[in-house]
Amino acid sequence: MEPTTLRAVMAALRHPETGCPWDLKQDHQSLARYLREEAAEVLEALAEHRPGEGVTEAHLCEELGDLYLQIAFHAQLAEDRGAWDLHDVERTVVEKLVRRHPHVFAQVAVEGAEEVLTNWAAIKREERGHTPATEPRLLEGIPATLSPLDEALEIGRRCAKVGFEWPDLEGVLDKVKEEVAELQAESDPVRVEEEFGDVLFSLMQWARKKGVDPDAALRRQMVRFKGRFRAVEDDARAHGGWEQRTLEEMEAAWQAEKRRSRA
Repeated sequence: MEPTTLRAVMAALRHPETGCPWDLKQDHQSLARYLREEAAEVLEALAEHRPGEGVTEAHLCEELGDLYLQIAFHAQLAEDRGAWDLHDVERTVVEKLVRRHPHVFAQVAVEGAEEVLTNWAAIKREERGHTPATEPRLLEGIPATLSPLDEALEIGRRCAKVGFEWPDLEGVLDKVKEEVAELQAESDPVRVEEEFGDVLFSLMQWARKKGVDPDAALRRQMVRFKGRFRAVEDDARAHGGWEQRTLEEMEAAWQAEKRRSRA
């Protein structure tokens, strides 16, 4: 009888006598690269996702399944050595979510998302046995595996939790404009790099306050760019190659595809 659950499949793959030789060779460290790859593929699927569109819905579902497989694989390794299993993973996160959402699961009133975040930080600090004087410094402990975009967002989030934040969205946009002006005024290569970094960091904070996911926005932009450039390339091929097309003609093909895709 074939197994019908992911946990059962993983147990079969890891069976010491009848399992898969490749799966039996793996450990937590050897699987790390696959976890990174699958997470990246989920992000790509999200960039291409269109709610309600069958193909992209199926693709996102499939990629999330691949990511879930990695979680189940790590849990099976732990179960094999008698440490914990997939049920423990689910139980742990359920307990954490219930504990950190007293406004949903207990009699605690909140007045918006900002207060939810404040309560979350206080509960998390209490769980770890810290007081405000003994807890780690605010910007310590940011995972080194985060992309620069995500790290910039995390820095902004942590500072915002303690009130070190622009009062409104317009203030962040003013900061972005200020940094762009400073970038335009620089010519020294070192200072240009510094000012460019300031522009990017300020843009990340604008996106955070606006509720835009910069990683998703950039991924979706690249999907759009590739699609439009494919049309430019098709136009060049149809006219004998790149050397037969001027910049103006390539731009015209770009704009035509842009209008078509938006329609």
